[in-house]
Amino acid sequence: MKNPFSVLLIILLLLLAGQAGASYWFRVIDVTPIEMTPNSEANFTVSVKGLGSERAYVELVFKNKSEGFDFSCQKMIKNVYPAGVTKYNCTVKAADVPPGNYSFVVDAAAKGAPSGKRTAFINVLAAKSGAAIEPQVQPIPAGQMQQEYNASQAEQGAAEEPQTPAPGAVAAILAMLVVLRKTQR
Repeated sequence: MKNPFSVLLIILLLLLAGQAGASYWFRVIDVTPIEMTPNSEANFTVSVKGLGSERAYVELVFKNKSEGFDFSCQKMIKNVYPAGVTKYNCTVKAADVPPGNYSFVVDAAAKGAPSGKRTAFINVLAAKSGAAIEPQVQPIPAGQMQQEYNASQAEQGAAEEPQTPAPGAVAAILAMLVVLRKTQR
């Protein structure tokens, strides 16, 4: 009677260990700088990195958008592999917005994965006209805004990145302890 029970526990352990290894985690690692004028459109690229152990279909979600901006991508959902980087080609259209610096959030959304968002910036430049010379406000370069944002995120610490084990890791460890205890008797 002991032998079939031990075999059953070992099979259970193997099944749980397989679930423990699967994790889904994707993060937006880069958004190319965007500079545009009012009533125009600009292309940009969003790079998503697979940080987990499994591939999944990842959708880009644009959040906290300012009024007057419309975002679109050729393919909003792509298959992202673990340890791979997938690039999304996107376009932003600006309405008649005043010149200035704007921000938005790009999130990598996948089933069972934590949020992998990143803040990106749009630098809207004044349209050049030869009619009158107006004093222009010097816009902040998008790269400098990104550096300032990264510095503020570093000050906040790594609270955003949860370092938790895969979902079945605890169950697999408990099953191993039960099997070890049964084999010692």
